[in-house]
Amino acid sequence: MKIVFTSLFTFLLYNFSHAQCSELFFSEYIEGWSNNKALEIYNPTAEPIDLSSYSISRYTNGAVQASTPQQLEGTIDAYSTFVVGLDKRDPEGTGYDAPMWDGYYTYVDSITNEEVTVYDSESDLQSLIDFWANGVYYSGTDPDSAAMYPNTMFFNGNDAITLDLIGFGVIDLIGKVGDDPGAGWTDGNGAIWTKDHTLIRKEDVAEGITGNPVVFDPTIEWDSLPANTFVNLGSHDCVCDNSSTLEDIKSSFSVYPNPNYNQTIKIKNQSDIHVIRLYNFHGQLLSNEKVNGVKEIEIHKPQTSGIGFIELEDSQGTKRKSIVF
Repeated sequence: MKIVFTSLFTFLLYNFSHAQCSELFFSEYIEGWSNNKALEIYNPTAEPIDLSSYSISRYTNGAVQASTPQQLEGTIDAYSTFVVGLDKRDPEGTGYDAPMWDGYYTYVDSITNEEVTVYDSESDLQSLIDFWANGVYYSGTDPDSAAMYPNTMFFNGNDAITLDLIGFGVIDLIGKVGDDPGAGWTDGNGAIWTKDHTLIRKEDVAEGITGNPVVFDPTIEWDSLPANTFVNLGSHDCVCDNSSTLEDIKSSFSVYPNPNYNQTIKIKNQSDIHVIRLYNFHGQLLSNEKVNGVKEIEIHKPQTSGIGFIELEDSQGTKRKSIVF
């Protein structure tokens, strides 16, 4: 069974209340180059869930009617994730149908003049997909294929996406239905967060968004990383996982804003912070600051740009998170 929301009014009628940690929600959003598109769903409950009762819908460029929903298949285990990917695996694909990255690159050695193939696991999105969707190959000229092209997984940063419980309605939402944000949704400084980015749901989020927001502010519930960042896909840290030990819960800390365009970085930890270190992408130490036992602190952003890492020491040990400067 598949459902299509015919208007924004219908969308709002389907909202319903549910307790935290009781229903599936989106935990990661991959809007990478070309056809590197994926959505990660998280099960915050203690029981496995049959996904045949769920679907994903896309509202294109401010539309109030969804494209044909993609009904899901399979099972998502307790406190686990399920990754849906755009089915572009044809190695011969080009242009509109360039294949999703599999981590393999071939180049011609300048000395031997021989082809060399290398594998980079951090560029391998294909191996992380649990369910392939919308495997339509479109040359850019066939009108029949063109009509099928705007399906669910062909989002590009300015399309609202919903996770739906079939027969009940929306249980989570990325974006705002009926709103065309232009290239993509932005933070308070005007920086685009959805187009050419990876979004990761914050650890303290315990339920999806069931009501269409007045304004979609991605900074409230998401952390943002650059395009084609796949290394976090396939697992998710969440406060709902009560199977975690006390040490696991205390090992988390939050960084805001991320990406960071401000002069300062805000850090919040579960226990007293002793030391904070900042590194650039190459592992070079940028700063090393001792802290007098506080749980929240604001530090100066280094004079650098790109991906970096924050390393924090507390009574539980050392932990690290990535940040975009």
